[in-house]
Amino acid sequence: MKLTFSALLLCAMVAAPAWAASGTMIKDDDLRLGATAGAASVGRVSKGASVEVLARQGGWTQVRHAGATGWVRILSVKTSAENTGGNVLGALQLGTARRDPSRVVAVAGVRGLNEEELRSARFNANELTRLDQYASSRADAEQFARGAGLRAIDVAYIEPASRVQEGASNSRPWGEESSF
Repeated sequence: MKLTFSALLLCAMVAAPAWAASGTMIKDDDLRLGATAGAASVGRVSKGASVEVLARQGGWTQVRHAGATGWVRILSVKTSAENTGGNVLGALQLGTARRDPSRVVAVAGVRGLNEEELRSARFNANELTRLDQYASSRADAEQFARGAGLRAIDVAYIEPASRVQEGASNSRPWGEESSF
């Protein structure tokens, strides 16, 4: 009996991602072809619209609405415990998770790159050149600091291993005293 129940539960958990959960749009958003802000828009989903939540990737949620499938920002759609009742995994989570309706928790943003993005990363000399345009000279940085009323303080730096071995004793990372 225990083995049969365990096998059924395992099958349900494996199959659960194939079942879409329902959700509600909590703000208007574009329905995009891919999980990026630069992806082409295939329509718009209005606040309050019912959607089927199909997948999540980074800061994006794949949904189906009015026959169209696409991606919206993760904070634009809400899935609730009431909406996941048809999903066995959702029902399991509902039965085991503690919920406090007085606490609202929102997480925005993506923490780092995922494995797929790292594998597909390629060197782009144009982007490196573009990045160099944002560099500030030491003189510009000191002028900004003076204008903002900042003042220099001495900070003890830990010497890199190679400099410690060579006997270098410079306390500033750029090798000179600050003039502001």
